[in-house]
Formats: sequence, structure tokens, C-alpha cells
Amino acid sequence: MTSDETASAADMKTSDHDGVLVAVISGELDMVTVDSVGKALFDLLDAGPGGLVVELAVDFMGSSALSMLLKLSGHAQSSGVGFAIVAAQPAAVRPLMASALAQVLPLAESVDEAVKSVRKPGEPAEQPDQSS
Repeated sequence: MTSDETASAADMKTSDHDGVLVAVISGELDMVTVDSVGKALFDLLDAGPGGLVVELAVDFMGSSALSMLLKLSGHAQSSGVGFAIVAAQPAAVRPLMASALAQVLPLAESVDEAVKSVRKPGEPAEQPDQSS
């Protein structure tokens, strides 16, 4: 087996939901890919968005990814940025449940629910003018 056959890959796509960034991670989130994905997520967080949602649409997620998500959650909390994780794929749910991090990390069942949960209180959702 060559190194090309064993190489893992992860992809991240981001979208803006009225100031809340949603990052969708796909592929394999393991010790080979977690550093680059983690750096990109920390960079997004450091840009000061209205919130950050990470959707784990992964085929595999290793323990290094769990550690990165825990650090990312702590950084979001200390930065005052709303943060949530959406994990619907079994490859993401299983490690979160087995490690008991599902009880610690802010999980949501859908992207819409996550976006609502991280939006800052008093921040309008899609209402351009609220003058009385």
C-alpha cells in the first residue's frame, strides 16, 4: 500500500447565516487532517463572527478531532462568541457519545437550531428594521 492510498482528506466549506458562520466539515477528521481544519476553525473564530457553528458531516472522526473541538469550544467561550456543533452522522455521533463529550460540548440537532442558539441575545435574525 502506498502513502497515497492511506492518505486521509478533510474538506471545509463555510457559509454566512446573517452573521453566524457555519463551517461544514466533510471527509476524515483524524490526526493527519485535524491540524489544518483546527487552524481554519480557530481563524474563523478569531475573526469575531456573530457565532460559529461546526457541522460534522464526516466519514471518520478520531480522538484528535475530539480534543480540537473541546479546545475550540473553550476558546469560543473565552472570546464571547456563540458556538455550537451539529453532529448527525454516526461517524461523528459515536465518538462524541463514547467519550461523554456530548454532555460537555454545545450540540444542536440541526444547523437552523444551532444558528439560533449561538446568535447573541438581542441580535436580529432576519428583521431589517425594528423601529417602533
